[in-house]
This record gives sequence, C-alpha cells and structure tokens, in this order.
Amino acid sequence: MVDKTMTIALLISFFIPGLGIAYVGDVKKALMILGVWVVCKILSFYSFFMSIVVFIIWAYGLYATYREASI
Repeated sequence: MVDKTMTIALLISFFIPGLGIAYVGDVKKALMILGVWVVCKILSFYSFFMSIVVFIIWAYGLYATYREASI
C-alpha cells in the first residue's frame, strides 16, 4: 500500500536525489546521497562515465527513499 507520505517522498527524490529521504526522517543519509550526487553531477561535465554514475546515484536515491518510507 502506497501512502501519501511515500508518494511525496518519492516525488521529491525524483527531482533532487536524497531529499525524499530527508522528508521521511533520515537527514544524514539524505545529505550523503545529495552530496555525492552533486559532486558527480559537476564531474559529469568532464567525463561520460560520471554521467552513468549520476544516473546510478539517482536510481539508488529513489530506491533508498522507497525503502525508508515503507518502514
């Protein structure tokens, strides 16, 4: 069952990785994901490989948000 909190958290995390996790309460994990995503996003302008890493971090952010919100 998907509740309103999970939907909002996933929507937030879809646009900015990590913030959905902060919305459900795990601020430390959220800041780590957001920080790594921002650094990799900046480096992706110089390397195609980093673009792939940015996508993986984004996908992990959605997955982690789903797991945190479903607990």
